Amino acid sequence: MKCLVCRTARCEPVQLEEDLAVLSCVACGGHWISCENYSAWLEKHGETLPERESVELEVELNDVHAAKICPDCEKILLKYRVGHGLDFFVDRCPGCGGIWLDKGEWEALQAKNLHDEIHKVFSAPWQNRLRDDDMREKLEQVYADRFGHETYEKLREIREWIREHPQKRAILAFLDDDE
Repeated sequence: MKCLVCRTARCEPVQLEEDLAVLSCVACGGHWISCENYSAWLEKHGETLPERESVELEVELNDVHAAKICPDCEKILLKYRVGHGLDFFVDRCPGCGGIWLDKGEWEALQAKNLHDEIHKVFSAPWQNRLRDDDMREKLEQVYADRFGHETYEKLREIREWIREHPQKRAILAFLDDDE
């Protein structure tokens, strides 16, 4: 198989993990993982590891944004944002489910313990959560810009206090009263 990125270099079979055979490009360091091989590895892998929150990544990433064609069924791969502190996209074939990882992406996923959850990255709940998180961050920035950072932080504290107060509705009614 020729590399999906280099298009001239050949991909050679390697073991990415014990029981996970992939095709790796010797030139760019990308990996083609068939859906069948990943699924079989997941079954043998055992329990999903908990995600690591704070991880210093010491891998060189090379997220290639060019369109890629599936080597198995010739469909255009779709890009899915990983999120969770990882700022790159994983490519997946909508036909056969094969996955392309650019150089360093497997290692980055491993560092966060997300390598056993790649299949979830392609799901609507995962992608929706990323969009919701982005929207929340943008809204927080709008409020911080509008009120100033110090005032916004104080307002957040007050909001949290009101949310947890047993007389929440009465407090909100009082604040909304125009007298």
